[in-house]
Amino acid sequence: MQVIERDALAEITSVVVDDVVHDIGLLKDFHRHPVLQEFVPELARLSLSWVRLRPGEELSVHQHPTKSMIIIAEGTGRTQGDVTTDIRAGDIVVVPPGARHGFVGSGAEGFWALSIQFEGAGLYENPDDARVNFAGERPELAAVRAANEQYMCAYENNTLVRMIREMDAQPPGVRESMLDHLQQWSNAFQRVIAARVVGESDGPARVLADEHLAEEIGHHRLLADIREDRDAHWDPVIAAVSSWFVDRMSTGPSVERTVLAHLVLEGSGMVFHAAGVHAFTSSRYFQLHDGADAEHLEMGYRALAEDRDWSVETVRSALGQGWQMMELLSDRIADRAQSAAPAGHVR
Repeated sequence: MQVIERDALAEITSVVVDDVVHDIGLLKDFHRHPVLQEFVPELARLSLSWVRLRPGEELSVHQHPTKSMIIIAEGTGRTQGDVTTDIRAGDIVVVPPGARHGFVGSGAEGFWALSIQFEGAGLYENPDDARVNFAGERPELAAVRAANEQYMCAYENNTLVRMIREMDAQPPGVRESMLDHLQQWSNAFQRVIAARVVGESDGPARVLADEHLAEEIGHHRLLADIREDRDAHWDPVIAAVSSWFVDRMSTGPSVERTVLAHLVLEGSGMVFHAAGVHAFTSSRYFQLHDGADAEHLEMGYRALAEDRDWSVETVRSALGQGWQMMELLSDRIADRAQSAAPAGHVR
């Protein structure tokens, strides 16, 4: 057993994001201490940091692509951004991906808190590449984000999403058939992200494609586990849509690959898997994607923010085509699943 004092952890007090220095109070990331780095399992990838803001000290409003939980250990403060409220020792602040939030220390001592992220590196684990966005997005990217969020909202009403949201009320056979047809797409998704890697040349886009593939590879096997390795069903429409995505990843321009892979595929996955995690509570497949999809969606926005060689019109075109294909694919899976219901069944 070993006791590691809080003072023994290395600290940072500021980060540089988009060439601007941002004060962050005081942060002590557990992964920056050799003993704790080795002790916390890498597979769990739980990121933990002590954070402190003195009285009047501010962590300005920002956003990040991953869920975060802040447990107030000592003192008092106040939240900023989407929610403004006082916080004190014992309070737990839950921050969804993309939420606008910040903090100010108050009282005589400010506050100490434990900051936790559940997937990926800690927000400030690499101070030279902090996973936060302090600045407002440029108008072009804000327009793309708004357009994609409209598509995601519309997808909430897709037949497949509504089906999985109401899975317990589905007639016999529908659940198994839905998973069997979903397996065909899940298998194809592996080919889609692999084709993207092959299609990209060296540079930031290739690095992003490699990272995406590394984090997604093998996930189709988790779905197979739910299905107890039954043979996947084959459907011509699912095959055709899958081939379209493989083709665009192989022959389309780099920005289109980014848009399709992250904004469309991960955006739709975020909606679908969030519904599925409640229908399949013990499924590793749905639990894993419930957090990872949001991170992968934000990877696309960050890539577009760093690459200014694109137009809103080009991205909107790719979005429109990609979402039409996802709606078609999802409707087809739902239709094939419903066809498995007993004859004459009326909901």
